[in-house]
Amino acid sequence: MINLPSQIYLKTSHNRGLGVFARDFILCGDVIEDCPLLTLPIMKGENSSLLINYRFNYPIGNEVEEQVIALGYGSFYNHSNNPNAIWINHPVLKKVFRFVAIKNIEPNEEIFVFYGDDNYWSDGRSNEFSKIV
Repeated sequence: MINLPSQIYLKTSHNRGLGVFARDFILCGDVIEDCPLLTLPIMKGENSSLLINYRFNYPIGNEVEEQVIALGYGSFYNHSNNPNAIWINHPVLKKVFRFVAIKNIEPNEEIFVFYGDDNYWSDGRSNEFSKIV
């Protein structure tokens, strides 16, 4: 069973569009959200611009099987080179990402993840915000 997150909310992020913010204090190590994944119609190895700024590789790791969209708030976490959260493959459920705090997060603080190094940005994704935080 996947529970809906109650400790986060979505709002406009300064110069970034929408972002995910903490409603309550979130401790380092806390699960922030579990996000079911929706498979995109992109063949493995295909060069596609479909939802390029919102999609993920699944599963995380070297053996990528498909391109997915994270439901819930999953595709709204903004990038930072100094993130306060990460996403991982769910430890039990298939096709679910788990977002976890890697630092304490204060109420009303934006939650950031690290999208990737320069290699990540090399396939046409918009990187105008990659250097902001």
